[in-house]
Amino acid sequence: MPKKSAVINNPYRKEIEEMIIEGKSSRKISDMLKDQGESISHTAINNYKKNDFNIQEEAVREYNKKQSKDRKSEAVEKKVTEIEYCDDIINTAAKIGIKIDSSQGITNLDIKKLGLQAVKIKHTITKDEPTPVIGVEVEECDEEERLLIEEIGDYLARRTTEKKYQEKSEQQN
Repeated sequence: MPKKSAVINNPYRKEIEEMIIEGKSSRKISDMLKDQGESISHTAINNYKKNDFNIQEEAVREYNKKQSKDRKSEAVEKKVTEIEYCDDIINTAAKIGIKIDSSQGITNLDIKKLGLQAVKIKHTITKDEPTPVIGVEVEECDEEERLLIEEIGDYLARRTTEKKYQEKSEQQN
């Protein structure tokens, strides 16, 4: 076990630390202590500054911790915004009687596709069970619509099967 610094148990520790904060040199601090009858070498004071009272190192550590926390907060807020955006798309796609502006070339199928993509993205972000809120009612459909309906069905069936398998595995453990 390393020897404790002479400064740590010294009755003038507070004064020594204040002088360090003021920027006084280790030699000057040592000389001032000698004038008061205390004998601590400048080397011991310097080692204390480097090892036990390193203001610069602690400030950098705190700064980096704060920067990391800020970056994390920004990233979390971005993910929350993405999830809320997906919810908005999902809710829009799930509405019955949605008005489509055909002059813009947007169809009900386009909205349903966007809703399905939003469900998938939200599931990827949150890792939760996707809510199959997009109802598709098609009396007649072309090849693209048929493929989309199959994709939706396959996706939901896959998720249901995965969830049942996961629940069964958890019950066995």
